[in-house]
Amino acid sequence: MLNKSINLSKIGFSLMISFASAGIVECLSSCTTCFGDKVDISPNPQNIQAYYEKDSQRMSSESKWAAYFDFSGVYIAYEDPTTAQTFNGITQKVTGSLNNYDLYSLANEKIEKLNGEDLHSAANIFAQLHNPSAQGQLYAPIEKTLEKIVKENRSALLVTDFEEYTPGHQIYQQAYSTPYFEEWLKRGKDITFFVTDYKEGSLDKHLYYTVFDDENHRLLKEIEDGLQGKAQNYRRFSLSMHNYSVMPKKGGTSGAYAGPCIGGTYHDENGDDVVTGSIEDGKDDGFNYLQGSRAELYTFDENWQAIVENSRGQQEEEIPLQYRFRHLFQNLFADFSNIDSYKIKGLTVKMTDIGKDFELFMNWRTAMHYKPITTIVEGEKEIAIPSESSDFYDEQGNLLPQYDYEKLGGKIDEIQGVVAFDQNLFTHSFDKTKGHEAELAVDLNPQFGGVIAGNEETSGLYRVDIVVAEAIPNLGTQIDSLFSWPGNNCLSSAIRNVLQHCNPQGSCVYSYFIRMNQ
Repeated sequence: MLNKSINLSKIGFSLMISFASAGIVECLSSCTTCFGDKVDISPNPQNIQAYYEKDSQRMSSESKWAAYFDFSGVYIAYEDPTTAQTFNGITQKVTGSLNNYDLYSLANEKIEKLNGEDLHSAANIFAQLHNPSAQGQLYAPIEKTLEKIVKENRSALLVTDFEEYTPGHQIYQQAYSTPYFEEWLKRGKDITFFVTDYKEGSLDKHLYYTVFDDENHRLLKEIEDGLQGKAQNYRRFSLSMHNYSVMPKKGGTSGAYAGPCIGGTYHDENGDDVVTGSIEDGKDDGFNYLQGSRAELYTFDENWQAIVENSRGQQEEEIPLQYRFRHLFQNLFADFSNIDSYKIKGLTVKMTDIGKDFELFMNWRTAMHYKPITTIVEGEKEIAIPSESSDFYDEQGNLLPQYDYEKLGGKIDEIQGVVAFDQNLFTHSFDKTKGHEAELAVDLNPQFGGVIAGNEETSGLYRVDIVVAEAIPNLGTQIDSLFSWPGNNCLSSAIRNVLQHCNPQGSCVYSYFIRMNQ
């Protein structure tokens, strides 16, 4: 059943009013009786999380991982005792949890599944992976494997030297992996290389344990566990547009994040948010972290005009200096010290009104979940439309065009002049800690008086994003040393291409979602 109402216990009525002011009165008025068994599309933590994740293409936690092993002669690398330990640790980990993986061999221009009918046990597969006679084959289809990884869109391990051969049996010199790496990064995912050195005769080469993963890094953690306690004979490289961590911390006198239900807004010396009136009851209607995401959800009891007035009141001289209001959101710290891919040079903040887009997304999401069912009865086609999605389809079972998020979504109004990024705090803390602990804070714009200019009909549902303002690709000598050898620079060229094509400028570092209760 479909519930188009905003029914969080404390913000429901106010958001109905604010949504109505945004020009969607018809939707809300038609849904004022839509309670009971209808689908909940309110901006609760679960729905906001779905909205946040819609662009991330995060992999399902239930899906199997894939692991691909080059059988075309890279076994020579395992003759080195320390490399053999590394390979042993990874293969022990993979075969030790075989139910979580689909395993494949790469040889003779074929991708063949290992844990199928021919090899039933983990022990047999492990022996196959460590058998030089089984691995001494030719023509591993590396590009086809990359294409498969991207197409399947699931986390994968690829063990190879990335040496691809042409149909004429010549080594590829062109940067063939570029489009696959690039597509993976543009989906918000990353690629981690564990690079070991070995000799093929007199030629110095590299073997790569390459992990394709999303921001949850479930597979990467698995591989890291397999390497624990082994000789660290590898160098690590992260190919990513977001190779940094962001962590809220308890804020001392500011009171930010002082407890599991307390967010990063200003709190006075008594521990109360007397500026925004952020609800901090530990329930869905209050402050919530979005699980596994770089995002938080707030409900403000105060309107913007009151927030401005309250903030000024908390800057009076009679208030001890350490307890005076400084930031709207504070005590967020980022580690930008890993510069494998990019050097983050500057940040900014962006605020948007997401009310209309959020509702369109939730309606479309409901429509996609409850699709019409077509059956043939006595030679006649019958279409049954579930009651949950009956408002979104015509009698023929076609999605009504006004609910097509794929065509209409993403048209979001940016709000100017309300918030500002504290550049001085960021620069000072970045320089002081060499990027290890840069402090991020969002302030009220000093010129903001409490009225959103040009946006009188706002929805009451906002998103504040800290975004990358400037990032420089790191194209230093480490790329050649890790990804090329005499006679083959196709992989280093691909890495350079990707770093130049996928600059993270404009990408989101952290998000605050705000529900206004006024």
